[in-house]
Amino acid sequence: MKNRTVTPALVVLVLNLALGVACTLLPPVVMGFLSLLRDVLGVLILPFSFLFGLAGWSTDLSSVAGGGTGFMPDSLRHPFRAIGAAGLLAFSVVCSVTACNVPEGAWTERIAAPVMTLAALLLVGWDPGLILLPALALQMYALRYPTMQLPGRRA
Repeated sequence: MKNRTVTPALVVLVLNLALGVACTLLPPVVMGFLSLLRDVLGVLILPFSFLFGLAGWSTDLSSVAGGGTGFMPDSLRHPFRAIGAAGLLAFSVVCSVTACNVPEGAWTERIAAPVMTLAALLLVGWDPGLILLPALALQMYALRYPTMQLPGRRA
């Protein structure tokens, strides 16, 4: 028997995991653009820093050099870590949808989904991983109620 109904909990779960993928992949992309901008501005400032150095104005040289370093934060996340976490979250979405579609079986997918979400949470860190907590709670709820229906509500 197949469960073809889409419950609101499943919609919230899929949207939350999609938001988690977006929040996982967005910081490395933005940091890459900022790094590119810093390099371009460094090339544009190079003649002025050379002239300030020839004139002996070291205070102006340090302020010009400090303008380029203000773009990038020190904690740049490794992009492969973000790609790995996004892959784990995508696998978790597939497992959750598959497990909800077959409520009698699919225990492997039902158990693998929160494990993959927890691994992605540990991979990206605590601060970005807070977005994934509702999805993790819904996946733990799906272990008890495989159809993801509310206990008092029957369709």
